[in-house]
This record gives sequence, structure tokens and C-alpha cells, in this order.
Amino acid sequence: MLFWGLPFAMVVSIMATTSNWTDAVWPLGMLLPPVAFSMLWYGLWLLRSFQLQERVWQEALGEVKLLGLINLGLSPFLHWHHRAPDELGFANAVGLLTLVFVFYLMSLNKMLSRLAAMLPDETLRVEAKLFSRMNCVLLAMASIGFGVMYLVSLIEEPPELLLQLVAMAARLQPWLFMAFVLVCVLIPLSMTMSLLWKTKESILASVFHSQH
Repeated sequence: MLFWGLPFAMVVSIMATTSNWTDAVWPLGMLLPPVAFSMLWYGLWLLRSFQLQERVWQEALGEVKLLGLINLGLSPFLHWHHRAPDELGFANAVGLLTLVFVFYLMSLNKMLSRLAAMLPDETLRVEAKLFSRMNCVLLAMASIGFGVMYLVSLIEEPPELLLQLVAMAARLQPWLFMAFVLVCVLIPLSMTMSLLWKTKESILASVFHSQH
């Protein structure tokens, strides 16, 4: 659920905010974002009974579940913001959803690192520790970028240097956006999916090996 839910939620979220397809398939279009984020939350809910005695693991899982629940609650605003783009409340809700999803991925990587620490696969433990740290650094850069853009938008009379930087960024906006999405979103997302798949394979291998 987590492995397939991540790209599904990403694609649905982008399509819901950049195209009119949600209006064309009404009411299914409005329901797809909540369905996608429900998949992510349900995948975490299925892990609730694993290693109940491990306090650190359960705390990491609980943190991701809480952030996933916030994502689920904010997901309908993707469609509503597209229908009413001038509504400030909807825009703020979508911005909050984006920021919370970044923190969700960071917490998910920490949770996967905790999960790998309890499994017998030494290679998986090393990879989970390394990739989760790399992902957290890249996602932290994304959250800092969001914060900087928000602070710049609040400045009523920006200095001349800042105006020049904004003008330069506006000219390079398509390339900067592609670089930002690739480095701060797609790479952490792909590495997170890789960790999820390897964790699943390690668990299945340990189960069938123990049966033999």
C-alpha cells in the first residue's frame, strides 16, 4: 500500500492542481486525492500491531500516522483550490499540505530506518540508515525553499538586489522548477520507494527462510 500509494498520491495531487480532469470525471475526480492519501494512511495502519513492545518504533510509526492523517484531511483542498484559485484559504491549505507531505516523507524515512534496525538483514540496515539521512537532507532543503518563498512573498518593499534575484528566477522558472522537483521531490520519493521495496523483500525472505 505504501509503495504504490506514494506515486499515486503524487500524480493525483499534481493532476488535481494543474488540469481540469477532476471536473471532467466529477465526482470521482474530487475523491481521488482523499483515496490516494487514504492508501498511505491505511498502509501505516496495517503496521500498528508489529513489535508493540518497541517504544521507539511505535513512536516513529505514530508520528508518520499523524502526519498522514493531516495529509488526508487537507487533500480535498487540492480540488477546491483548482476550482477557486483566488480563494486565499484554499491556497493556504494546499501550501500547508505540500509542507506537511515533505515532513511526512522525512518521518516515513525515519520509520523505515527504525523498521530496518529490527530486521535481520544487515545490508538493509546500512542502506536504510544511509538513504534515510540523504532523503531527510534533500527534503529539509525543500522545506527551507518553501519557507524562503513564503517569506519573500510577505515583503512589501523588497530591496533592489532581491528584486533582481526574483526577476532572474522568473526568467528561469521552468528550469528551476524542474531542478527543484527532481532534486528535492523525485529523488527522495524514488529512494523512499526503493527502501519500501527492499524492506518488503527482506521481510518475505525472512518469513520463507524461517519456514524452511
